[in-house]
Amino acid sequence: MITEKTTCTETELYGKDAAEWLQRWDLGWPVWSISMGGVGPGYEQVIQILTAEMVRFYLEHQVEMVGLKLEDGDWKRIAEMRDQWLFAKPEIKKVGCSGAQVGAAASLAYHIFINGPAAVMADKEVKDRHIQVKKDFP
Repeated sequence: MITEKTTCTETELYGKDAAEWLQRWDLGWPVWSISMGGVGPGYEQVIQILTAEMVRFYLEHQVEMVGLKLEDGDWKRIAEMRDQWLFAKPEIKKVGCSGAQVGAAASLAYHIFINGPAAVMADKEVKDRHIQVKKDFP
């Protein structure tokens, strides 16, 4: 567990797992992520907020997801449950997101949760889209 006084070493640059990545976000620390929007900073911030909340959902509901397979349609059920949970949050309703933003966030959150933030950042397909974000948008 990290605290506000914890410092990050180079080996822990991205967080050891999705839980630590989210904890850093919650503390207001900058976290490494992937640019998913390309439209502008406000549009991108909504995607990153959605991503963090979706990671939170996956962490809180991971027991329910044990053994699920994408090809079996199990993730459709989880996505429906996730979206119901997500859009019940007043702060998410307030950001006014589009379907494209939800889709981009869902993809990124899934990869952070399943593979971990370090693996996401190591993916050669997104090497030119690394960004730092934090929940407190300037």
